[in-house]
Order: sequence, then structure tokens, then C-alpha cells
Amino acid sequence: MNLKPVFSISNSLLALVFGGAIAQTPPAQTPAVPPQDANAAAGAAVQPMDDKARFAAAKRRGPNESFRPRGRHLLYVAEPGSLEQPGWHNGVGVIVLDVNDNYSFVKRIPTWEYSASMSPEQVAGFAASPTTNLMYVAARGRIAAIDMATDKLMWSTELDGKCCERPQVTPDGKTVVVGSDLQTYWYSLDAVTGKSKGILDAPESLGSHNLNLSADGKTAFMSPNGKVMTISDVETRKAIKTITFPDNVRVFVVNKDSTKIYTNQNNFLGFLVADVATGKIEKTVEVTSVNWRDKWNQVPRPRIPHGCPSHGIALVNDESEIWLVDGMFNKIHIFSNTDTPKEIDTIDTSAGAFWMTVGLDGQLIYASSGDVIDAKTHKIVAKLKDELGRPIYSEKLLDIVFQDGHAQRVSNQFGNGYGDAVTAEALGVGPHVTPKPGAAPITLTGSK
Repeated sequence: MNLKPVFSISNSLLALVFGGAIAQTPPAQTPAVPPQDANAAAGAAVQPMDDKARFAAAKRRGPNESFRPRGRHLLYVAEPGSLEQPGWHNGVGVIVLDVNDNYSFVKRIPTWEYSASMSPEQVAGFAASPTTNLMYVAARGRIAAIDMATDKLMWSTELDGKCCERPQVTPDGKTVVVGSDLQTYWYSLDAVTGKSKGILDAPESLGSHNLNLSADGKTAFMSPNGKVMTISDVETRKAIKTITFPDNVRVFVVNKDSTKIYTNQNNFLGFLVADVATGKIEKTVEVTSVNWRDKWNQVPRPRIPHGCPSHGIALVNDESEIWLVDGMFNKIHIFSNTDTPKEIDTIDTSAGAFWMTVGLDGQLIYASSGDVIDAKTHKIVAKLKDELGRPIYSEKLLDIVFQDGHAQRVSNQFGNGYGDAVTAEALGVGPHVTPKPGAAPITLTGSK
């Protein structure tokens, strides 16, 4: 009895199953073989490839990438990332979470080695560049660069032994500016090699601490834990001007075109707005929804995180809102960014919030309490946890989008009005940034 097949597999179906195109090749026309060459041709056609040859051919081809995701959206959190938590609470290194999978744990990238008997250095700042595909981790004692394609340490330097505070990297990926540890100067480093380019002196800004760059990377706003902020030219490393505030400058941000400075102050639950051109304080806005002064003025004063009522500020929703952390009552106060700012909402955080980072496109706010907050609804939508299920507390994190192992977009650690490089370019205040070209090499671990 003759049996006929009841189905056939088309080339298009094969392509779907095996993840590649199946060539539509017409039937081959077999050339005539002279009788004297027939035996030789037949012998060549039937010789099989031995195992050694097959393995060699597979090694040359490399792994099959048909099913490999090309892009990832990840959150990088540097630890230990807050003076307000024990240095060992979330361990040491950079915790990587999957933004698209409810912040599930991906891996922990090592930074420096520490003996078990010693407390690790606190991470003082965190930055990354799509141009170099490096992330820069600053601690009080050194700064390091890690390749985000391989997660390998590329360089680490202690400079003059007095570094480091929060770093920033210029959009072109050429320069890292990073503060000395509570001195009167900031360092300029080659972003690829870590070699020193020179010093940005700020003799009036004793206690170098926080740092922001303008969206184009040309101007450095260098604040001490003191009253005088120095503004310098990044390229020449020369001071342009200084602005004096009523009390010590704490966390500050700049608006999209770097014409205004919004800052926390010591001894004040609220914020100040300064005009960069005139150097004058334009607004002083106090939180009045809580009775913070009675608590602050108690004798003896209770311990307040970071020694100030508010240590965190961000420009949110296209600069229409000013968000202010409240370390005394575990809240975030939200103000309208108008001629006469008014408090329009308050968020209760799950723990003390002492910093806020605005995610890419300004849709999510990452508070150091571990809360992820929807910028539009003002609601907590997720909480960050490490690989052991512990809440993550850090004031140093970055929101990063990758393609083929190379960063395409990187958020700033501060809540500035210009966002990341892509947003800054769209706003007309920053240059076009070209991520590192090509694809990262595939590394097969555990193989020889």
C-alpha cells in the first residue's frame, strides 16, 4: 500500500522555527561530468565531515544569536550608597535590576575588594556615558571606571589621595569632573584612561561636595557643604563666578538651560531658587504642611539624616513641579514651579528618602527609600529589592537603556531639568550624543 504525506513544511515555516531566512533556491542544474572524472567527483561528494572538523566550524561561527534579546532596560544601583544606612546592609557593588520585569534582580557587579572585617567605603557618586560605555563609581578615597559591556574594572585611581565626591561626565565622553573629598577643588580626568587633565580650583568653596554640569557639558556648578558655589568653565578649568547662599548648599539641581539653580539648604525645610546670571536669590519657599520647626528646634535636637531637614530635590514633569524630600517626616513634598510656588501634593515614603533620581523620559522617580514613584500620578508603583529580598537603600543609581551591550541612554544621578542627553538634544540645550558604535562582544563564561 502506498502512503502519501498529509502535510508539508514550507520554507517560511522553517524560517519561523529556526529564526533565520531559508533561501528559495531553484533546483540545481547538475553539470555534465566527463566519464574519466566521474569516480573522483563521486568520491568527493560522499566524504563526511568528522567530529573535529564540525567542532572547529562551530567555534568559528560562534553562538547562535537568533533567540538573544538585543535590548535591555536596566537600573544600576551602587552600594553602599548612603551614609544613612549601615555600609553592609545591601552589600558591596553595583546591583542591576530589570526595569521591564518589575525590577527583578539581574546580577551584582563587583567594584572593589574589602576584607570581611572592614567596613567598605561609601559610594559618593555615580555616572555613566553612552559614548565610552563606561560607568564611573566614586567613593571617598578613589574613583573607578567599569566597562558596561563586560562588567570588568577598567581603571581605578586614588589621584592625590583626597578624592572623591560626586562625578559627572561630559556628553562627548571625553572628560569626567569629580570633586575632591571636602577640599577646595574638583578634578578633571580623561574619561577613558582616568588620567588627570588638571584641577578646577574653587578656593571660596571649602568642603567640595556636589556637582552638576550644564546640558552641553561646558559649565560646572561646584557646590561645597558651605555657602559659596563656584561656577567654572570645564574646558579651561577657570572659575567664571561665585554665588553666595544664606546657608550651606546641599543637594541642588539646574533647569534645562542652566539659568536657574534650585537648592536645599541647611536648617531649612524648603528650597531656594537662584538666578545664575545675576547671582541673586529669587525665591525662598518653605514647607508649611508639617510643623518641622518645632522638631528641628528641640533641645537637644534629635538626629536628622544628613544633618539637614531636606536632602534631595528634583525638577519633574517638564519642570512644572519641584519635588522636595523630607528626611524628618519621611515624605516628599511637591510644589508647583510657578512665580509663587505652592505645595500641591505630598507622598509618604516607605522609609527615609534622602535623594531622588529622575528616570529616563521623566516618567518615574527613584527615591533613596527604595520607592519607585509614578511622576504623573504621584503614586508609589514599585519597591526596589536586592537578590536576598532586602529593601534597597541608595542615593546613587542610574536608569540605562542598552542595545547589543552598549548603553544608548543614561539618566543623570541628579533631577535636573534637561534629563539625559537624548532629552537635552530634543530641548535644544545639549549636543547630539553618539553611543559607542557596534555591538559588545559575546562572552561565554565558564568556557576555555
